[in-house]
Amino acid sequence: MPSLLDLDPRWRALTDPDGPYGGVIDIGFDHPSDWPHGERGDQPFVKAGDDQLASELCRLDDARYLRAMLTLPIRGSEEAVMVALWVEVPHPVFYAYLDLLDGAPVPEPTLATLANALMPVAEQDTAVTLDFGDGSERPTAALDGIAEISLDQLLDLYEASGTVSRSDLKPS
Repeated sequence: MPSLLDLDPRWRALTDPDGPYGGVIDIGFDHPSDWPHGERGDQPFVKAGDDQLASELCRLDDARYLRAMLTLPIRGSEEAVMVALWVEVPHPVFYAYLDLLDGAPVPEPTLATLANALMPVAEQDTAVTLDFGDGSERPTAALDGIAEISLDQLLDLYEASGTVSRSDLKPS
């Protein structure tokens, strides 16, 4: 039985397996929003003075950041958008995560703050809960009070991140 979402031509254009998108598109941020030194791109590591950016870790002035995954289920579907984003963490958490990469115990779940804006879902500096799971994958972030997002919020998020423009989702 089709859902109400299936009646929306924008959703159909996004999820058409033969269309240009082929489904929900995950979003990834190259660096924390406050990173002033440009994108890392294909480089494994960027160093500018004392500031450092790698694929999973960032040091900027006195701030410490980790890359995390946020799953945002889409209301009316079984789909979710995955967002690879940056969170600012306290120094002890950052160094516990570094130690984890060398075989130390998994850090306890902790509070962190978003280092990328997810408008209109969440602003930069919004509190998240960061969970390290069993330590074998990227940490997961959870936003309090956000169980799912609407199609309009997804499209706003796509536009804000430069992923897809609403005007590109014309009815088929």
